[in-house]
Amino acid sequence: MDITPHTKVGALLDAHPEIEDTLIAAVPAFVKLKNPILRATVAKLATLEQAAKVGNLPLPELIGIIRKALGQENPTTEGDTASSVVAAWPPWFREASVVDRLDVASILAEGGHPLSKVKQALNAHPAGAIVVLASDFEPAPLLAQVQQEGLLAACTKEGSTFCTALRRP
Repeated sequence: MDITPHTKVGALLDAHPEIEDTLIAAVPAFVKLKNPILRATVAKLATLEQAAKVGNLPLPELIGIIRKALGQENPTTEGDTASSVVAAWPPWFREASVVDRLDVASILAEGGHPLSKVKQALNAHPAGAIVVLASDFEPAPLLAQVQQEGLLAACTKEGSTFCTALRRP
């Protein structure tokens, strides 16, 4: 298997289950992938590029760790990518439109998936409603998924907390 920034975490773990502990050691937030529900959802969507963002780890370093664990050479990768975190909320964000605030750590601890909770909250309100997620990591896989589904998304960092606003247009 060729290990690239676009390699899906789930495909990597399916092909090489022996590196699960190595991946978790590099990105501690991925310990949650031991939960079968999250393994079947998040891992199938998340790329190594997104995993590096979640783990606040330079992408070349993460790929190097994985390649080393697999006994592969570590040629130069495509390089690190910019974070999705923005300095300020975009113009579409309005505090008055926030209908719910969700804590990602609590959702994950209960074995849930933040995306389903976000969809529930947004579907209960008219277009323009905003749900804000608070997490201790940049939720790169979630951001990519919701943008593919047509939701507006923005992530800011306030101290050590990442705040992600999701809006149905």
